[in-house]
This record gives sequence, C-alpha cells and structure tokens, in this order.
Amino acid sequence: MQQKIKDIKLKFRQAMNGIVSQNMRNLGANYKINFGLTLPLLKKIAEEIPADAQLANALWNDTAVRESMMLAPMLYPSDEFNEDEAEKWVTNMPNIEIADICCKSLFRRLRFAPRKALSWSLSDKMIRQYTGLQLATAWLIDHHEINDVSIFEQIADIALKKVADPNVNLAFPAVNYLKQAMHHDKLSVYILSNSKNSFENNELYSNLFDELNQEKELFKEFSRYDSN
Repeated sequence: MQQKIKDIKLKFRQAMNGIVSQNMRNLGANYKINFGLTLPLLKKIAEEIPADAQLANALWNDTAVRESMMLAPMLYPSDEFNEDEAEKWVTNMPNIEIADICCKSLFRRLRFAPRKALSWSLSDKMIRQYTGLQLATAWLIDHHEINDVSIFEQIADIALKKVADPNVNLAFPAVNYLKQAMHHDKLSVYILSNSKNSFENNELYSNLFDELNQEKELFKEFSRYDSN
C-alpha cells in the first residue's frame, strides 16, 4: 500500500503546477502540501489507477496533501462505500473544495444519497450543510424521476432559508439546489406555489422567484429543443 501511495505522489509531483498552488495559497487555501493539480489532471490520474477501497481510504486519511483527498473519492468503488463510511468522511471533510469533489465523484452514486443529503442539510455544521445541499443538487442532475419527492421538498425548505444566509458558502449551494429543482415538475411546483407569498414581501426572494421561474421556462424550452 505504501508503495502505491508513493507512486501516486510521484504522479502528483510530475504534474505539479506551482503557479496554481501559489495562487491558491494567496486566496487562503490552507493545505500543508498542495501540488496545484487541476481537476482534469486528477481525473486523468484516476483513470490510470484501478478502483480500490483500501487505497481510497489511505488517500483520504492523508489529510496533509490536497490532491490525496481529492483523488480518494474518484477511486472508491461506490458499491463498497456504506453509510458509516459516508459519516466518517463528512465528519473529516476539510473544506468545500473537497466536498464538491466527493459529491460529484462518489456521493452522488450512492443508493442512500437522498437520505444523507437531507440529514447533512439539517446539520448545524456549515460543511455538512454545504455537502448536503451540493449532494442533493448532484443527485437531481442525475435523476429525471424522483420516487420520494418528500425528501427533496424538505431539502427545498432548508435551501429557501439558507438563500439569505450571510455565509456565501451556504447561500450559493442553496440557490444552486433551488435552480436545479426547477427541472423537476413536482418539485418546482412545490417550491414556487408554497413560497410565492413570502417571496413577494422581500426583494431578495422576489428576485429569486423571478430567476426560478426563468430557469423553469428555459429548461422547458431546451427540453423541447432536445426532443426534436
């Protein structure tokens, strides 16, 4: 295992981008070791390595290295990743960059993803809330049909409250989720019909209400175009 880790870190070093690494430091990214690899480069490295749960966990526990934690969810077989592991990972989630990678590369493929998205969205910890909202959005992108819409209605209620959150790390994924929800008929009806009155009494929410309606209409238009 140690040799595998060494080989992977050699790949990191060979692809190192010092400019990106320095720019991230200047922007406040706090990693002990940051090779500055871009997401496309990491995906390319992941394609060269067989999926392996043990290796993925070893990389995830290598918390000093940014690229190790980013590569870990790309290598973890989703059918071997259980709910206990999901809780361990989100508990040790270092920042929103890693959270995004986890949601897009692994969490969105989990059979229990909707439950975790709701549970984490209800948390009082920012990183869990962020991960839950981003996971719900990623899941909606992948699924045109929703069996249990109630879970996503509850997440919508949470997102509506977070839209005005002073922490942009919560406001952004909240708006992101609500816009993606406009691509699902039942969910969009729930959000727009149940929230119209409160939206009208607040400029921020009034503008959001207009944006959501526009998103819904644009999606319908493009859907008709794609079907022709």
